[in-house]
Amino acid sequence: MEFLHREEAPLTQDQWNLIDNTVINTAKANLVGRRFIEITPASDPAIQSVAYDVISSADSGACGLFGDKECDIVKVENRKFLPVPQIYKDFKIHWRDIETSKKLGVPLDTAVAAAAARQVALAEDMFIFNGDPQLGYPGLLNVEGRNEIEKENFDEEGGIFKTAVKCVETLNSQGFGSNLVFVLNPKDQAKAYRIYGNSGVLEINHIKELFDVGVFSSYAVPEGKVVALSTGIENMDLFIVQDIITAYLAYENMDHYFRVFELIAFRIKNPSAVVVAE
Repeated sequence: MEFLHREEAPLTQDQWNLIDNTVINTAKANLVGRRFIEITPASDPAIQSVAYDVISSADSGACGLFGDKECDIVKVENRKFLPVPQIYKDFKIHWRDIETSKKLGVPLDTAVAAAAARQVALAEDMFIFNGDPQLGYPGLLNVEGRNEIEKENFDEEGGIFKTAVKCVETLNSQGFGSNLVFVLNPKDQAKAYRIYGNSGVLEINHIKELFDVGVFSSYAVPEGKVVALSTGIENMDLFIVQDIITAYLAYENMDHYFRVFELIAFRIKNPSAVVVAE
C-alpha cells in the first residue's frame, strides 16, 4: 500500500506494529455501529463511489404447489451513486520520542495514536447515526422513511422501558420480529439502571429481554432520543473500502505527522427497519 508512505517514516517495524495494534484495539473498543451492522468488505481504496440502493417493501413470500400465485417482487426501488468519504484524525510524534525508543529500547508511547483512533471511531458512529447531508448520506436518526414515535418521559420510572416496548411494537407492525437492536445515549442508559416497579429487576435488564441482538449506547445519539432497528444486510450495511489504518503524512518542524483514517459508506436499504423515538 504505497499510498500510506510508511517507508518514509523513521519507524522500525516493531514500532509500526505497536502503532497498528494500538489503533486497531482502541477503535474496536470505541466503535458501536459495527457491533450490529453487517459489513460489506470491498478492500480496494481505489473505489471512490458506491451504489446506494433503497429496496422496495414487498409482501410475504408465497406458498403454492406450482409457484403460480401472485407475489410481489423484491427489487431496487431507487438507486443513486455517492462518493465514499474518508473519516480521519491526524496525530504527531516528536522526533526525540522516536529516537529515545530506538536507542534506549523503551516502547514508543502510542497514546496520541490511541487518541486519534478513538476520535475516528466516534466520527464513524456520528456518520452512521447522523449521516452527512453534504455528501448525500442519511443516518439512522434522519433517514427518510423511518418510523417516528413519541417517547415516554425518561426521568420517570419505566419511561425508557415503555419507550422500548413501543419501538418493538412499531418494528413488529412493519414485519420485523427478530435481529432487533436498541441504541440510546449513555446518560439515558444510566437512568435505566434502576429497579423497575416491584419486579426487583433493573429496568435495563427488562429492555435487554426485548432485543435479541443487544442494547447499545453511543454519544452519537442525542440525549432524550433512542434508535431501534432490525439489522441485517437486507436492511443496511457498512461498505468498507479501506478499514481503519495509519499513514505517514510529513516531517515538519522536527515533528512526524501521521493520519488514522478509513474509507467507508453507510447504506440504509430499508428505512422501515428503523424506529426513532423522541
